[in-house]
Amino acid sequence: MRKKITTILLSAILSANICFAASAGDIGTSSAQFLKLGAGARAAAMGDVFCAVAGDSSAIYWNPAGLNQLEKKSVSIMHSLWLGDTAYDWVSYAQPTKFGVLGVGVQYLSYGALKGMDETGLELSNFSPSDLAGNVSYARKIADVGVGLNVKYISCKIKKSATAFAGDIGLMYDKLEVKGKKLKLGLVVQNLGTKLKFVDEEEKLPMNIKVGTAYRVSDNWLVAMDVNSPNDNAINIGAGTEYNYKLKDNLMLVGRAGYNTKTKDVDGLKGIAAGVGIGYKDLMFDYAFVPFGDLGTTRKVGLSLSFGGKY
Repeated sequence: MRKKITTILLSAILSANICFAASAGDIGTSSAQFLKLGAGARAAAMGDVFCAVAGDSSAIYWNPAGLNQLEKKSVSIMHSLWLGDTAYDWVSYAQPTKFGVLGVGVQYLSYGALKGMDETGLELSNFSPSDLAGNVSYARKIADVGVGLNVKYISCKIKKSATAFAGDIGLMYDKLEVKGKKLKLGLVVQNLGTKLKFVDEEEKLPMNIKVGTAYRVSDNWLVAMDVNSPNDNAINIGAGTEYNYKLKDNLMLVGRAGYNTKTKDVDGLKGIAAGVGIGYKDLMFDYAFVPFGDLGTTRKVGLSLSFGGKY
């Protein structure tokens, strides 16, 4: 049975790779780009390589099938001073139940106050653009394969708002071993949904197919790799790593680093990421440093907490 499940999942991943070339044909034609900004400082420090890693409530963003790894309630909070005057936030909660894992997650991007101006240069009142996405998630295991679903509401506001609805579907398989260590496989299709409509113009969402692997080299060392095929850009790949060092009982220091090719067309230092985490019992504080070349540098801070029993 396990060999059959493995064959099915690997076939799904292969099919996704065959679709990659077709899905990158409409470069630069989607809206709601904030949906690509990620969730959690831990993932950011690993180069946004998290499809097969995700094991806390931020899995709602990366791969909802990862919620099946939860044995306790999980809360994840992240804040980032993004490029320029923008601020980006993520908050999520997930809870295992007898019927599967339930979760909710919210992304919010604020562009700050901007000065209004008409076509003649006459100043108008200030306005504050923002983007919002709310997720409702459900995950459970079917045989040995984790399955997860998101339903999301998306709102993009400039002066007027445009809305859309979308969904994600993810798979995760964690029963493979290489040299006695666990190898996980993940697959997720993100942002399948309706178009955003601003006045008379409709724009599609940034749909993405993501395939990922994660391998625990040792009890302390994790390595991972993701391949993304967005519908509005070229295929990009990323690799990330995480190393845990136990300082004393219940206290842990974590170092992380990653690289991805998402910003290959930007000049300057880009593509790399690094960060640290400090954990005490079920509480983890994370920090990530992510340069974007000439565009500037972003820093993310995050907090995650697991608590309670399984049900």
